[in-house]
Amino acid sequence: MNLLHLQYFYVVAKEQGFTNASKVLRIQQPAISRMVKLLEEDVGFPLFEKVGRQVRLTSGGVAVFNHCKAIFGEVEELKQSLGKISGECAGPLFLGASEPIASHYLASVFAKLLNKHPKVYPNVFSGPASMLFESIIKGQLELGLFFHTPELPEQLEIFETKEVRYHLVVRKDLRRKKDVLESFIGSREIDDVSVKRFPTLERLRKDYPDAKIKISSNNLTAHKEMVFEGLGVAILPDFLIMKDLKEGNLSDVYPSENFKFQMKFIKRKTGILSMTASELIKACKA
Repeated sequence: MNLLHLQYFYVVAKEQGFTNASKVLRIQQPAISRMVKLLEEDVGFPLFEKVGRQVRLTSGGVAVFNHCKAIFGEVEELKQSLGKISGECAGPLFLGASEPIASHYLASVFAKLLNKHPKVYPNVFSGPASMLFESIIKGQLELGLFFHTPELPEQLEIFETKEVRYHLVVRKDLRRKKDVLESFIGSREIDDVSVKRFPTLERLRKDYPDAKIKISSNNLTAHKEMVFEGLGVAILPDFLIMKDLKEGNLSDVYPSENFKFQMKFIKRKTGILSMTASELIKACKA
């Protein structure tokens, strides 16, 4: 049995079609079809059947696919383990992160990581957790870093967390302006439409009963710019606004209160972290 034929079949099944598999493998569709046909001749039965314009696995195809998951799962684990085996921290590291983490947090982490391990090549994909989960499940990303996560798919797990302090901020010259303090700039309701409770907004309403969400965006950099435009108040992480607080550009609405949220590290339940990923986590925790 040709392992390459098996791999092409596995990708077609996993991506639910020859067109998607062609994009992932970067190989023309007719070539993939030929490989799958050769595998079918080898095993002696059809692996796919047509349903309209779609293809689905036959019962025999399902059995072969289940074996493939074990085979290529082992291959993925081997890839992740090679750094540990060689003792060298090097090569590409694929990770996903929410916008504020990618834009304002990871640069300093990479500086620490690359100072210690200059042969590491970080690749960061930015977006909300719900958009990047599938890439982590497929093994295209080794891990993800997010603050807010909707319900996790069963294939994923939160394996580490880091506590980060947040501040409810307003433009300093608008600190006493009631209509600005009543205008809350939200984000969680976009990342997860099922969210019904907003603890920071609830705290704000104790002093400003008419406070409500006036603008929503899941881009915290945009939140900061909107605060500077005088459009309202926003809850933002230390690493995004600490410089502006120190320089007096922004004012902390509740400086004595300790708003904290967990940065979550997510991976596949069956995934074994590479040495580069483990070193990245160490740099984050430091």
